[in-house]
Amino acid sequence: PIYFEIEKGDVIFIYGGNGSGKTTFIHSIIGIKIPTAGEIKLNGNIIGKQNYADYRSNFSVVFSDFYLFKEILGVNELNLEKWNYYLNLFEMEGKVQIENTTFSTTKLSTGQRKRLALISALLEEKPILVIDEWAADQDPYFRKKFYTEIIPLLKKEGFTIIAVTHDDQYYNFADKLFKMDYGKIYADSEAKIGRASCRERV
Repeated sequence: PIYFEIEKGDVIFIYGGNGSGKTTFIHSIIGIKIPTAGEIKLNGNIIGKQNYADYRSNFSVVFSDFYLFKEILGVNELNLEKWNYYLNLFEMEGKVQIENTTFSTTKLSTGQRKRLALISALLEEKPILVIDEWAADQDPYFRKKFYTEIIPLLKKEGFTIIAVTHDDQYYNFADKLFKMDYGKIYADSEAKIGRASCRERV
């Protein structure tokens, strides 16, 4: 059994070894896997089969084994101002352009493709961003920029962020830090993290 609470604006990092349950847990949070027992609540409302589609619409996700489509899906009208802002923020200017919602190319390095996938997710303008080992394919310079500059900026923009990460040198940029171990999740009481003090076991 897991008790886990997310508040709007949280930056949550989750870490744990292979097979600890991180992926299953994330799939349960975003509604890919429906729990057979217990319940999920959103703003106090119980989520069930009748409203799972609405529940899932709150999440933008970039998995570690992501696939980059040639166009941004789920966006009817592209916000060009935000596109250009994120393109510069992720240092992708000059590498890709966009027409309507279609990219000029996806023939990029793995790290650049992952940046483009995250830009696409952000342009969906959904309130909760879920990323799984996103920075693993970035070079040391951009990995540092992601944690020290981009995540704080996204938090200021109002995103709630749930990230699976093992970049322990950047754990202090999370509001809440959790460890998964054999299907259980624990608040990390030893990490010196930002604004939240996570001392209780959950």
